[in-house]
Amino acid sequence: MAGQHKSKLNLDRLAKIWALAERGDAGEQAAARNRAEALVKPHGYTLADVPDLLLTEGYLDDEPQPSAGGFTFYDMSNPAHQRAYAKAEEKKRAAWRMANRAKMEEVLTRYGSEEAVFAHTAEEQAYDAVIEPFRKAGAPGKCDTWDGEHFSPSVRVRAALATVKPWPGTIPDAIAEYDYWEKLYDDRNIADSNGQYNYLSKGTDFRRWALGDLINKEIEARNISDVITRLRFQEASQGTYNDSAAILRDLERLHAAENSQRPDPASGDIPPDRGSPATSDGEAGAPENRATSEAADMGNNERPNAASPPPFILNTASKRRAEVERILSTPEGARMSLRQIAGMAGVSPTTVMKARSFHWHSNQL
Repeated sequence: MAGQHKSKLNLDRLAKIWALAERGDAGEQAAARNRAEALVKPHGYTLADVPDLLLTEGYLDDEPQPSAGGFTFYDMSNPAHQRAYAKAEEKKRAAWRMANRAKMEEVLTRYGSEEAVFAHTAEEQAYDAVIEPFRKAGAPGKCDTWDGEHFSPSVRVRAALATVKPWPGTIPDAIAEYDYWEKLYDDRNIADSNGQYNYLSKGTDFRRWALGDLINKEIEARNISDVITRLRFQEASQGTYNDSAAILRDLERLHAAENSQRPDPASGDIPPDRGSPATSDGEAGAPENRATSEAADMGNNERPNAASPPPFILNTASKRRAEVERILSTPEGARMSLRQIAGMAGVSPTTVMKARSFHWHSNQL
């Protein structure tokens, strides 16, 4: 509804009124806010929308803009560049809020309040508690470590996390838990206007990284359905998880198991018609799909459907941030600009800047 009336709203007048609402004396502020609310209400906006609306339309751009060359990592010490870039990024976030008001309202309604969205769950608190003995505070300007690690949990940290909840033993179970934390992360990201920070507790973040490794390469696939699920997970991660050797190992092992169960032709034990199993009434049935029957036997009754991507597709803020961290860990990524990495990972240059700053401090330890 708001978009249909936007062109009719007198933004120049609204900007002048809002200036009084922000900088006038107490009486002027109250009167100006009432006038602003009366001005925007017929157009489908609320008073809370006014700052984002004006910022999106360029009415609050009172800071110098980034230079034509953009903002680089090496400008971080330049306060003028920092202010300019922060203003540009806040403008983008304002536009995001305007376009995603329904999503934000849905999340806040589901949780009950903004505080509830960001409050660490009991499970998050438990994970943090069991890894605390491994934490070593970093020197001034440097990051803390847990058993010497920043991102991926060590063997000992993994063992500690398992005391809260055992690690899943199958790929579908690992996917289910991974999706749970992804959903929580995305809810918090939406409530934070797509800030793309790391919104999970440290112990939970370690747990999520380990789950990704379990799905990517560590848990043995039980059947072809699991192999397909693993491959889809890798493909959807767009490079974050890409252990093709795990796929090959799965296929070779399953193929060998299948061959070991085949009757020896020399023994004469081959059934007369392997492709047409008999039905209950003795008639030959249709050939059975081996992948489907395996999945059903192992408790996976639904075949993967390529036309309907599964719910764990990694088009989330946390996965994009993970891709930034992966790129930054490579020699090529260390030489790339913020904008180049942002374009590859589908994030804002500010997200890359935050991750690169953290990555740089971590490497100084």
